[in-house]
Amino acid sequence: MTLYIDVGNTHTVFGVKLDGQYKRWRMSTGRYETEDEVYSYLKTLLESAGIEASSIDSVVVSSVVPSLDYTFERLAQKFFGVKALFVVADGMCGVKWPVENPKEIGADRVANMVGAYHEYGKDVIVLDFGTAVTIDVLSDGMFLGGSISPGVYTMMYSLFKSAAKLPLINLEKVPESSIGKNTEDNIRIGILKLLGYGLNAIVKDVEEELKKDMKVVVTGGQAKLVLPVLEYDLYDPDLTIKGMEWYRKLHEKV
Repeated sequence: MTLYIDVGNTHTVFGVKLDGQYKRWRMSTGRYETEDEVYSYLKTLLESAGIEASSIDSVVVSSVVPSLDYTFERLAQKFFGVKALFVVADGMCGVKWPVENPKEIGADRVANMVGAYHEYGKDVIVLDFGTAVTIDVLSDGMFLGGSISPGVYTMMYSLFKSAAKLPLINLEKVPESSIGKNTEDNIRIGILKLLGYGLNAIVKDVEEELKKDMKVVVTGGQAKLVLPVLEYDLYDPDLTIKGMEWYRKLHEKV
């Protein structure tokens, strides 16, 4: 069984494929510092799902936090007896990377592009909602680039820290009206609708620039907050882990 580890700036997601379904657990990235701390947490989660830690025979890591790479490298070696496979933009996964510096592409974006290519085709735009929102453009099987903007909660926390009288609020529901009648709805409109409508506009710009219709796939832990105002074809919360799985399969063939 393969353990997938998606290390983000805010959260780290651990996942396995069990009976054909992906099972995932999420924890705060800043919660741990050593491989022992990670394993003590992870072992409990695996056992709660009826999975013996000894059944893990491969580890795939997608990390955008370089300072933690060694921790997960040691986790794989010390507790599972394997060498961790780290996701990077290379020529072995089907996707081509004609950008200025492929080494700069975040591992999560690489995994998303690999997953999108093998699951949904050669012309896909992926919107990934995390600490940042990334737009990644796959055209004719080539990663052309994209854009990065602040994520939903990044925007809210920035507003809270910068404006003394504005509170932290629950963002779960997008107001129907774009005219807020109270402070909380004002903030919800200003964050969720601004972000959603802005992303819709960028997607249209991309399609016009490429002169083709693209399949729009949405993923990421905060995506559901913005889905009501997004224009998209598919919501796939497992896209990143699917990409990591494809990455593993393709590298095992070599």
